[in-house]
Amino acid sequence: MAVTPKIDLKLWQEGSKGFFRWLDDVKPMVPSSKGGFERYVPGPLERAELVKALDGDYRTVVFCWPRRHGKTLAAALIITWRMMSRRTQNVAMIANSERQSVDVAFKLVRDILRETPFMAALVKADTITIAADKIEYPALGNVIQGFPSNPAALFGKKLTIAQVSELHAAASDAAYQALASATIDTDDGLVLVDSTVGSRSSPLYGLYSVAQEGADPALFYSHIQYADLADAIARAPHWITEKALRSRAAQMLPGEFAQQHLNRWGDGTSALFSPAVIEACTDKDYRLDVAAITAGAAHVVGAGLDRAYGFSLHGDATVATCVLKMLIGEDPHYFVLASDKIAFSTAAGIRKALTRYRTAHGMSRAAIESYNAQDIAAWCGDQAFDHELISVTSERKANAFTALHAAAAEGRLHIAPQYGALLSEMETLEYALEAGNRPTFKAAGKHHDDHVYSLLWAVYALRDVELNPYELPGVHCYGPGPAVPLCILNSGELVPPCADTCRSMIAARALYRSYLGRGSLTPVGFEEFVAGKVVNVGAHTMPR
Repeated sequence: MAVTPKIDLKLWQEGSKGFFRWLDDVKPMVPSSKGGFERYVPGPLERAELVKALDGDYRTVVFCWPRRHGKTLAAALIITWRMMSRRTQNVAMIANSERQSVDVAFKLVRDILRETPFMAALVKADTITIAADKIEYPALGNVIQGFPSNPAALFGKKLTIAQVSELHAAASDAAYQALASATIDTDDGLVLVDSTVGSRSSPLYGLYSVAQEGADPALFYSHIQYADLADAIARAPHWITEKALRSRAAQMLPGEFAQQHLNRWGDGTSALFSPAVIEACTDKDYRLDVAAITAGAAHVVGAGLDRAYGFSLHGDATVATCVLKMLIGEDPHYFVLASDKIAFSTAAGIRKALTRYRTAHGMSRAAIESYNAQDIAAWCGDQAFDHELISVTSERKANAFTALHAAAAEGRLHIAPQYGALLSEMETLEYALEAGNRPTFKAAGKHHDDHVYSLLWAVYALRDVELNPYELPGVHCYGPGPAVPLCILNSGELVPPCADTCRSMIAARALYRSYLGRGSLTPVGFEEFVAGKVVNVGAHTMPR
């Protein structure tokens, strides 16, 4: 027969004092950042917000915290605490999909019950029962259940707690409103919302606005945000490391990082390229000549095509772009060699541009957006350069724009001032984070983005090309006896007497002269240049 341990529920019922007493007594185990489970210890920010949420006699509590700050965990712990300390609790948990409600929020409560020794004993004794989407504590008359985000399935229910996850990504607030209304005839009715910030058209922003206006004294809106990366590093909870935050900041678009990890409200759209970044990209010092740019360094040239229908009603244009990629130091830099608007979007004009890129600049690969371009792709199949037909997906665009933005922001994208149409389009290109944190990219208002997309695919075409700073097409040594293993071209440290007549050494010295001609501020010596910057990409032969 199931036995329920005797518990003085009153000790756990008095607001935050009761909640933290429950934490001390029960010691709930929660998922650990190192794997497995560990005792829950809130960070200082989170603890302060929990105190305010539980001591204000609120009926709606929003935990709007950055990603991985434990907002869903805080809601799950409050639900578990209420289930263990009160009677006749009827709890409903929803997210933005049926699977998410069970896989995230409900599963978290279930795991806390199973992994915490105090409560695991009740589960083992069948005092608390756990099913696929329902948890019951019959001795106190309490039920927790996960539901799909479907308003029709929620009407008519009488609830004490309603929990909604990731409201920022919900298409509408219908499910939230249905759940919230189900708690109004319960004295201790509570609606819990856990979410990061989103666009200003999201239901979550509506709650934020109500809180800012002070229109609902029964609403508590807990908003943890950071001013910048340094602030996040200084104040984030102990389980989020500086290394992890810096990695996310480096790999994400600024708006993505600001919304997800700084948790700052924006207007839903942001300029992808700031004026400062565009100014840094505008390079007056390079000539549209491969030899002048590279000075003998290894490089690769690619093209991108964004094609529109001829006589587009929206004024869209067909644009072809040619880009050179080379290493400066250890980082890839991109130089725009051409950005051409093709008159009337004709196939003949496109073919002419791509042929010119091939003959004038040595273009070896092209990326062609698949929209309305099958004829061009078929023609490319017979040309002396590689090509790929790009099927545009949200993920592919996000990856490509992230790489392009990183190059621009880090001063690795070079655009001659004469490409004013491209620079102008960069000024008006915006991105927005939609449901599921998927970024979208488009020109603001009635502006266009054809030149930018053509540049995007040109850079994307070169993504898999790994370059060396300087390359020798082969090393062929015919030197005499003991000089051979000492030569720097044979992994030695000296320039032997036979170097003056060695074709491979003469080629290496030509590369070094080109390197010096680039005007490096602190040029290295020849031996260090060969050892650290020259790679043999051909055969290596030595005398027997």
